[in-house]
Amino acid sequence: MAGKGRPSGAPTWAAGLLPAAGLADQRWLCPDGRLHLSAYFEEEVLRKRPYLEREWCIRVLEAPIRVEQQENNRWRYWAAIPEFGGRYLRVVTLDDRTTIHNAFPDRGFTPCS
Repeated sequence: MAGKGRPSGAPTWAAGLLPAAGLADQRWLCPDGRLHLSAYFEEEVLRKRPYLEREWCIRVLEAPIRVEQQENNRWRYWAAIPEFGGRYLRVVTLDDRTTIHNAFPDRGFTPCS
């Protein structure tokens, strides 16, 4: 995707996946009301983890049960996904908190710790 008019690593719009009215917390919104997906997420994460759904990642950001800042200024969000057997999905955003950069099932996550 890097060769299609944007530099490698530049975020793209998560077009049509999340209207502005869909988020309870307006700080997640970009000026046009949409989230971004990093090139790494689109080209590597979704390829390596084809079972992941973009909509699940967005739902994690909409209603996380825990949020933590990582050392590298990225943010971690967790939520259970019923369609994924109730397992917990960890979604990592860039510092802007609107660009989804990574997502994976977090087998070691416990909601009470």
